[in-house]
Order: sequence, then C-alpha cells, then structure tokens
Amino acid sequence: MTDDNRDAETGEEDIDLDGLEDDRTVQIKSPVSGIDSATGAGTSLEFTARSLFARRTHRWVKSELPAYLLIQCSWYMAFGLQMVLFPYLITNRLGLDGTELGLANMALSGPSVIFLLLGGVIAERSRSKPLLMILHFAAALPAAGLAFVLATGNLAYGFMIIYGIAMGTVGAFMMPARDSVLNEVVDRRSRVGSGVTLQQGVAFATIAQFAAQIAGLIIGGYADKLTRMPDFLGGFSIGPIPSWELLTFQAIIVALGTGFAIFLARGRSVQTGRSGLGAAFGDIHEGFQVVLANAKLWAMTALMFGVGIFVIGSFLVVLPIINRDIYGLASDGIRDMFVTFWLGAFVSSVALSVFRHIKRQGRLLLTAQLLGSLAILIMLAKPPHWVFLSIVFAWGLAAGVSIAMSRSIVQDAAPKDQLARVLSIYQLGFMAGAPFGAALMGWLVDFFPDQPQRVAVVPALGMTILIIWMVIRTPIWNMKNVSPGRA
Repeated sequence: MTDDNRDAETGEEDIDLDGLEDDRTVQIKSPVSGIDSATGAGTSLEFTARSLFARRTHRWVKSELPAYLLIQCSWYMAFGLQMVLFPYLITNRLGLDGTELGLANMALSGPSVIFLLLGGVIAERSRSKPLLMILHFAAALPAAGLAFVLATGNLAYGFMIIYGIAMGTVGAFMMPARDSVLNEVVDRRSRVGSGVTLQQGVAFATIAQFAAQIAGLIIGGYADKLTRMPDFLGGFSIGPIPSWELLTFQAIIVALGTGFAIFLARGRSVQTGRSGLGAAFGDIHEGFQVVLANAKLWAMTALMFGVGIFVIGSFLVVLPIINRDIYGLASDGIRDMFVTFWLGAFVSSVALSVFRHIKRQGRLLLTAQLLGSLAILIMLAKPPHWVFLSIVFAWGLAAGVSIAMSRSIVQDAAPKDQLARVLSIYQLGFMAGAPFGAALMGWLVDFFPDQPQRVAVVPALGMTILIIWMVIRTPIWNMKNVSPGRA
C-alpha cells in the first residue's frame, strides 16, 4: 500500500511533501533540447493533481465531524423512543407490574455491565467505520422484530426480554466504539487546520445526544395519544399512533447511522501483541492498570460510580415516585420530567460549546455536581409542581456540565492506544453504580411510603461527601488544562 493510499483512508495529508517533491522536480535540467519544458509540464500536472487531492482530502476530513454528530443523533433519538416505548409496552399494553418491569430493565441494562469491557477491547482492535456500520444495522433488527410482533398481535413478555437482551448487548459494544472515534475525528481535523478543540468536539457530541434524545422522548409520548394520522383511503383520521409504527420508526432512525458512518475514515486499530483466548482478558487487565495508575482516570471512574448510585438511582426511582405520590401525575408527568431534565442538559452543553478552552475543568465539574445535588433538597418542602420541574431543570443543567467535562478529562488523560478500553472502564463505573443506586433508593422509598421526598437527603448527602473527598484526595480540583488545542 502506498503512502497516498494510506492518507486517503485515514483522512490525513502531509502537505509539506508536496513542496519538497516540487522543489526537487523543478531543479532537473536536461542537456537535451525540449526535455526541460516536458519536465516542467509534468511537474505542473503532478502539482495540480496533488493539490486537488489535498483539497478533496481536507473536505472529506471536515465532513467527518458532521457525520459523527448525525451518528450520535440517530442512536440517541432511537434511545429516547425506547425510553418511552419499552416501559409503556410492559405496563400499559401487557398490564404487568413493577417486578416484571424491573426484570425487563435488568435484561436491558445487564448486558452493558457484562460486555462493556469486551466492547472496549473490540473497539480498539477494529476499524471504527465498519464497526459502527455493523452495530447500527444490528441495533435496527430488534426494533424491527418487535414491531413485527406488535403488528401481528403477538406481543408477549418473553419478546420484551429478548428485545432487552439484544439491545443491551449491542449498546455495550456501541458505547466505546462511538465515544473513542471522536478523538480521532478531532485529531484529523486539527491536521488540516481546523480550530475545533477536543473540548468543543465533546460539547457538540453532547448537544447532539441531548437534542436527539429529547426528540425521541417527545415522539415516543404519542404512543397512547390521540392525533391526526394519514388514512390509507385519503385524508386524515383521529386515533393513537400504533406502537408498531413507532418501533418501525425507531428501527429506521438507528439504521440511518449505518449510512452516516460511510463518511468517516476507516479509523485506527491497535495491535496489543496478544493472541489466543486470554488476549481479551489481558487487554482488559492492562486497561485497569492504566486507570489505576493515573490519578485523574481512577478519580473520574470513582465519581461516575457515585453518580450511578446517588444520581441515577434517584432519577430512576425517587423522582417518578414523587411525581406519582406527591403530585398525582402519571405518564405525562414522567415524560415532562424526562424532557425537562434533558433540556437542561442540552442548554448547558450549548453554553459549553462556545468555549474552546476551559482552564479549570475539574472545578467546573465538581461545582456543577455539588449545586445539582444540593438543589434536590428543595423537594423536602413539597413545592408546587412548577418548582419541582425547575429543580429537575437545574439538575439537568448540572448533568450537562458534568457529562461534557468528565468526558473531556478522560479523553485527554487516557493513552490514545488504550482510549476505548479506558472509556469502557469509565462507563462501567457509571453502569455498575446505577443498579445498586436503584435498589437502594427503591428500598428507601418503601421505608418512607407516605413521604418519599425525604429520600432526597440521601443522594444530596452522598454526593456532597463524595465531592469533598474528590477535592481533598484527588487532583481533579487543582488540575489545569494548559493546552488550548486540547480539552
């Protein structure tokens, strides 16, 4: 393979080579009459061809970030739809109770805990472009299958479990593959003169995630709502949108990511030198060693574990119970709560995207976490519903800052040849903490059946203690981002 072919695949172009080769060519002088002009013409054609190739390569590289953001949108819009449709089908269509819903959610989230580390290893060893194409196509199959089951009137709880396991498994491999490629995209853009920093790249990706997720939540909310729909005989009819149509839409949206991935470069693959059945476990062990040896990485992983326990546990259990028992609301209230939270995260992500370089990322991260955790204490006073939603919005603002800053810190601190493995361990801290948090908060809510708002003290106190420990015992509070070209 030639150097030019490698450049075409990776999206990199060494412009200095053009100048060097041009200088060498124009210095050729032939003693034979007429050869000089032929040499000059050949040189001119070669220079023109290489200039066109360079411009085409630059355009291709600069199209990667928009393509990546569309990939992000396709996945998270489908994810937003799933957040509404999955519990709706179990509770409303099948009429099952919380135990079955809990088991189904375990089937949906369990594979992420089991396969996430393996997904990080595969993401490093594989080219990102074909891997993302395969995973997006694979994610469309469970949704399309469940849509067929619904359309034929054969919905059963077993199909929901199968769907959960399938989507959870694909998601475990998707997270490290998608998150790690952003670093490559920003790096290639910087080589062709783009001023987008890694911090801004993370902020743009977070904006796309939250905006698409909100759109998916809103669309999914129409599963049981009367609306005007096209009629096959012409005109429009009034009725609820069938769930199988929304699931079909989910399958189409996530499958579009396969097409968007075509505009990415093939990406890099890492060869660790290991082979055999124990190779993956050796790579995972090495990834843990890297995280434990880097104070920033293990501190961020510990913080995400705490967020999973205290923040996500409260979000999944305490807030819906308060929504039902204190304000007497049902699915509409839960939808409004979710949309309000992610809208807050979207707003803070947009604000962060304006800044190319934030010097004190750690202080901004921990301050946002602390303010967001303390804000939920207002719920102890049983405020009006609009105040409750304002608290949720403030919590979302803090979450947007936390997600963007933590991703930037981890992406910058991780070795580039082990980035996917480190990201999978970082994500595992979050994913492993959430089930513990949900179980803990569920037990506490049952302990205070008439006053579930009292449980707000637990996440607020837990996160405050964790943040104080982070300030005193880790370098996160005092770290400085000294390079304006990196985040």
